[in-house]
Amino acid sequence: MKKRILVSCLALVFIMTVIVGCSSSSTPGSSTGGGSNVPSSGPVNLDLGTMKMGSAWYSYGSVLSELIVKELPQGSKINIIPESGAAANPTLVSRGRFPVALGYNQACNWAYNGQFIYEKPLENLRGLVGYLDTYYYAAVVSKSFGVTDLAEVKEKKLPIRISTVPVGGMGEVVTRLVLEYYGITYDDIISWGGKVEHNDFATIVDMFKDGQTDFFLQNITQGHASVTELALSTDVIFIQFPEEMIDSFVEKYGFSKEILPANSFNGQTEDIVSMGLTTNIFTNTDMPDDVAYAITKAIVENPDELHKAHVALERFTPEGACDPVGVGLPLHPGAEKYYREAGLLK
Repeated sequence: MKKRILVSCLALVFIMTVIVGCSSSSTPGSSTGGGSNVPSSGPVNLDLGTMKMGSAWYSYGSVLSELIVKELPQGSKINIIPESGAAANPTLVSRGRFPVALGYNQACNWAYNGQFIYEKPLENLRGLVGYLDTYYYAAVVSKSFGVTDLAEVKEKKLPIRISTVPVGGMGEVVTRLVLEYYGITYDDIISWGGKVEHNDFATIVDMFKDGQTDFFLQNITQGHASVTELALSTDVIFIQFPEEMIDSFVEKYGFSKEILPANSFNGQTEDIVSMGLTTNIFTNTDMPDDVAYAITKAIVENPDELHKAHVALERFTPEGACDPVGVGLPLHPGAEKYYREAGLLK
């Protein structure tokens, strides 16, 4: 069953990335993005792939763009692109749709090696900065649903209503994997009278407020805006998954084991043991070395600005920025040059 679900995820991710790529008016090599023709001696106009508005990554984009543009030639511009996400960004950067993007160390590593949801290796991906934050996979269930154990949902075939981010996003992919652990598929849920719907964060929050959904799982940071609003405006319970499941996800899929501290969100009064990962910023081999150097320098030399911008970015340290696990990819030569000059890489 695992293999079948992962193949389905791959197909969905591929469709999504093609649609997203075709919907943009910019093309690889244009002045609004494409890595291969990014000028290295004049103003630079870069698209920074993040995620939907309301996500932590979109918030990160604001501070990152301000820092980066200061290290680039005068007249340069960073365009924050509020679309796609962790599963699609490696494919889009590999193809040149974005010259630089935020990603997850785990997803980028899967993409580089052609594992799990990626059909073939995307070997032109290169890392710039890693360990920007810590992400936790957290799940909530509406208090009115009355059940917090998916094993009970499976046993009693309860008509649970599940909301996820759009198909192919990492939160959606991991929702499928969690359900698979319990022996549940989307088709099962629908056959029991439940629902599975894919929406943006704002819509999901509204659906909880209106009593139209019961369950939501997503990779989140402390201070995640949409989950903060959800916890403040609705009666939800944060689920503690079995440690055996978490251990199996660490072993099979490369997650780290993390603890979401108590009181990170309203009503979450206890620590939650969870699967975790971290955000990186990455590019492809087409990016000029001096641009990669400037981006890396801008981020690594301004930890205080990052820490003030978002609580989740307090994880970041210059010393951890080039850690191979946190980066998840081989370093771009321009980034490597910076780290060596700064004494952060031997």
